[in-house]
Order: sequence, then C-alpha cells, then structure tokens
Amino acid sequence: YYAGGKFDNNDNASATPDDGAKGAGIHPIWMANFTEFLKAEAAYTLGTAGDPKAFLENGIRKSIARVIAFPGQVGVAVPAARVPTAALINDYVTIVLNKYDAADAEGKLNIIMKEWYLALWGNGLDAYNNYRRTGKPNDMQPTISSSPDAFIRTFWYPAVHANLNKSGSQKADLTQKTFWDKNPDPLK
Repeated sequence: YYAGGKFDNNDNASATPDDGAKGAGIHPIWMANFTEFLKAEAAYTLGTAGDPKAFLENGIRKSIARVIAFPGQVGVAVPAARVPTAALINDYVTIVLNKYDAADAEGKLNIIMKEWYLALWGNGLDAYNNYRRTGKPNDMQPTISSSPDAFIRTFWYPAVHANLNKSGSQKADLTQKTFWDKNPDPLK
C-alpha cells in the first residue's frame, strides 16, 4: 500500500522491480479519511459542529475502504483471505467506538489520534505534526535507547536564512516550540 510494490503475503520471497504494481503507488498530500479525523479532533477539542464519534467512525471506514480498493486501482491481485470481510471491519469499528465511549476526556482524544496515526501509514509528516500538536497517541512504543535525546519540536532554519539574513539568527537548539505547540516539556 502506497508504494505500489509487491503485495506482502508473508511468503518470505524477495521482491524485484517488476513485482506488484511496479512502484505505481501514490504519495498523497491529503486523503478523505484525514479530513474525517481532523473534523473529529476539531469537534472534540474545539467544539466545532458535528459529532466527534461519527467523524472518527467515518475516518476509520474511509481509511479501510481506501486500503482495500488500492490494489485493484494499480492492477495488483490480493488473495481473498487477506481482504477483511465486512463483518471483520464492523467488529473492528465497534471495538474502537466502544473504547471511545468508555474513555475519559484524554482517552477519547488519544483514540482519535491513534486511529488517525494508523491511517497515516506512509505519511510521517502529518503524524509528527499531530503528535507535536496534541501529544497523542500517548501509548506508542517507547524509544529503545536508554538515554534518548530530547524530542525534536522544530527543525533548524535553512542556512540561507541563518547565514545570509542579517536580521535573522539560528535557533539555539531543536527543542524550541512552534507557536501552536502547547504540550508540556519534555514531550516523549
């Protein structure tokens, strides 16, 4: 999915450039399911119009539908046993929505952001920005390093700005927050 390579059927076989969709994948800027998750987050955190739970469900279903449709759009056959049935999809959605109903305020936002994180497969930039903005999902695997560096909150200014702009200066470090990052320090 996304790259348009060989379908991973757990067969432990090497891939070649001629396998699968031959790299005819996509690099989406924005997908319909992202909009649903953004609306869920906004409705939940900002009180915008709409039901966050309904937006969450729409996001999950649109994401799954997109992944299931993708192989056919790039000419790749997927074994039927690897395609989830409508019943399995409904079971998954029901589990997530039941957890959402049972969660406290922080837990509800965590569920929205975790499902969005899962739907962002292949899109690390939005996952990074979402995490900086919300600090969620907060149940990701911790770093393997016993003494990790600080979480990067913003990146260096480009050299042309820092070196050639006499009114500009480089940041002291990468832990400086952007204006919308209201999360506590340290963000892990």
